[in-house]
This record gives sequence, C-alpha cells and structure tokens, in this order.
Amino acid sequence: MYEQALAIDPDYAAAWAGMARTYRQQANAGLRPFADIPLGREAANRALAIDPGYADAHATLAWIASDYDGDPADAVRHYQRALALDPTNPDIIVDAAVLARDLGRLHEAITLLKYAVARDPVNPVGHQSLATSYLWAGRLDEAIASYRTALTLSPGRISAQYGIGTALLLKGEPEPALAAFALAEFESAFSELRERWGDRWPSEVAHVYAWIRDADAAFEWLDMAVLQNEDGLNSQFLRPFYAPVHTDPRWAAFRERTGTSEAQLDAIEFEVQLPQ
Repeated sequence: MYEQALAIDPDYAAAWAGMARTYRQQANAGLRPFADIPLGREAANRALAIDPGYADAHATLAWIASDYDGDPADAVRHYQRALALDPTNPDIIVDAAVLARDLGRLHEAITLLKYAVARDPVNPVGHQSLATSYLWAGRLDEAIASYRTALTLSPGRISAQYGIGTALLLKGEPEPALAAFALAEFESAFSELRERWGDRWPSEVAHVYAWIRDADAAFEWLDMAVLQNEDGLNSQFLRPFYAPVHTDPRWAAFRERTGTSEAQLDAIEFEVQLPQ
C-alpha cells in the first residue's frame, strides 16, 4: 500500500517513512531477512530528503544504527533529533526508552515508558517494553502486572507470556513459572492455527476461544464462519469445547442463525427403521 501511495506521489514523505518502519519491523519479526534492513535505511533517507523534519524517519534510522550497525552513539543522535521534532510521540518515546534500557539506564527507560503508556494506554508494545524494563530492574511484581496488561490488550503476544514465566522463575516460584511457559507454547500453537486455518475454518479457532473462556473472540470467529457459510456449521452446537459459552445469550442466537436451535431441530422429522 505504501508502494501504491508512492506511485501516486513519489515525494510523499509519510509513505517513505512508513515504508522504512515497516521494513524494520518485518526484519525484526523475522518476516524478511535481516540483511534487508538497508532497504529501511534507504526509505528513511528518502523521507528525510523530502522533509528533513520528519521525526519518525529519524527514529527508524536510530533503530537501524543501534540494532543493525551496532552504533549506539549514532542511534542516540537520531533519537534526540526525533524527540526534538516530535517530543510527545509515544512510539518514538518507546523506541528511545528501549535504547536507554539497552545502555543500562533502567531508571530512565522506566520513566520514559511510563510516560508513553500513559499517553497511549491501549498499545501493548509500550506495556511489554515497560514490563521488560521492570524485569531487568528486578521489579518482578510490576513486570508481571505490565506483561499481563500487554496480554489483555493483545492475547497472542507469546513473548509477554514468556516474560511472566521468567519473572515467576526469578521470584522463586518454579511451578507457576512452568505453567506460564506451557501457556506460551499453547499460544504459539494457537497462533499457527489462526494463521494457517482461520480463513478456511473459522469455527476451529472459535471453539478454542470458547474453551479458554474468551467468549467475545469465540463469537467473533463464529460470526465469520456464518458469513462465509463454512461447511459443518450445522454440527457446531454439538462440539463439547463450546460448553463454557452455552449460557451466553449469543450462543442461542448462533444456534438460531444456523438452524440448530432445539425448536428448529425438533421440527425436523427423521426416523430410520433398522432392517428386521
């Protein structure tokens, strides 16, 4: 989409900066080779050639300097420029705080991250970065609380669940830590299920959410199954994994929509005589 925007306007700095950050995030997440990071640098420099005051482009160059070039001094220079241009941008503050943390300045990192999550309280990245800073500072209960906030906002954040396990282990609670690590493995498998099969069989995702008692997500995925007329909808009500949501009013509505309410099924005459 950034490429489409630039095809319309090659001098659109925001698109170049957005592309730069995307290259960086994809490489950091393993979605493209780390060797592709120079593509992000090139895009960020294109943005700055058009608009030297584009703060997010400086932030991307700062991350590249720190994590790709191994040049924290250059990263500091870019973050200071980015924050001078856009001092209240929570994304840039989070990135700068991570550099402060990596420089061993945990108190400064925590202060920056607390400010960032206050400005953007529904961004799980900020809460998870704050949690990791608490963890490294030995503030384990605060770390667990922040990791749990990140998970509430983004239940699929496996690394946050792993962070909880690490904090519990450091607290001397090995059994709860083991349970947390096991849950991280579950999240990994569940994430793969959603990504590989969610488009084809949304109900497979729905009944897992039902079983773990995330009713809102369960019915969201069931709605997708109904909209695409997924095969096997008429037998979903029989699956035992939906038991935790049977008392939710949306369950009765789902059965009605799929023609499987008790009244609808009772109205169908079907009797099979076995041969004598």
